[in-house]
Amino acid sequence: MTIAFDRIGKTFAAEVQGIDLRKGIDKAMVGTLEMGLATHGVLVFRNQRIDDDAQQAFIEQFGPPVVTKLKEIASGHPHFYDISTVDSDGNPIPEDSARGMYLLANMLWHTDGSQNQPPIRVTALHARELPPQPPPTEYADMRSAWDDLPASRQRELDGLAVEHSIYWSREKMGMKMSDFSAETLNERKPVQHPLVRRHALTGRKSLYLASHASHVIGWPLEKGRALIEELTGHATQRKYVYVQEWRDSDLVMWDDTWTMHRSTPYSGSHPRRMRWCGVRELAPV
Repeated sequence: MTIAFDRIGKTFAAEVQGIDLRKGIDKAMVGTLEMGLATHGVLVFRNQRIDDDAQQAFIEQFGPPVVTKLKEIASGHPHFYDISTVDSDGNPIPEDSARGMYLLANMLWHTDGSQNQPPIRVTALHARELPPQPPPTEYADMRSAWDDLPASRQRELDGLAVEHSIYWSREKMGMKMSDFSAETLNERKPVQHPLVRRHALTGRKSLYLASHASHVIGWPLEKGRALIEELTGHATQRKYVYVQEWRDSDLVMWDDTWTMHRSTPYSGSHPRRMRWCGVRELAPV
């Protein structure tokens, strides 16, 4: 069956038809999916009842898998992390715990791995266990947000560099530097990325924003943060946002170079477990 991309309503995202990830994918499929990501930003694979081995085999076709370097890795697997309401023993994760606050930060608009160098390029999230009414995930199109800026504004922004830091985004959730180990502080130092990126396949420009974006290099601190807040507000207007309504065994894959996303609140008693993985860029950005 031929792979097809069906745009979801009036959004930029698309559902992928013609793939059963349990059977794996070949190089030709990878190339098709790469162009699908470059075109649509967010790809939704419905009813993918895959296990860890199949998810690992899938994601590693797109580049070097991210090593999570977190204590709470999913299923003992170094490339997976569970975006979950319960721990590995099924116990609820307290919101005021370090892991709880870390996960709550996912409700901020962010781009996976922008606090790293090289950053994350592609993310895949698989719905392993959902409540009866699962909370949606929202995705923002930073390419259209860039296109809609006046040309004069684009000229002002192009060429600016921004510092990204995991500590800045977690500070917004009430975490302190003392909540991080000395090893983490040493390994996860702030990095710099361009505010405007050009896509490797399409050549189109987009904003590159995230809750990790702290300030503009060479600008007064508060002026740079005001700019980041302004652009984030612009890029997350409803006309730029796709809302993913999760179904059982959905796998959603997205291009981190030109999309942001965020989780939405959930306080139900039924567990929600999403298995995360991603691949990084091959070179610094």
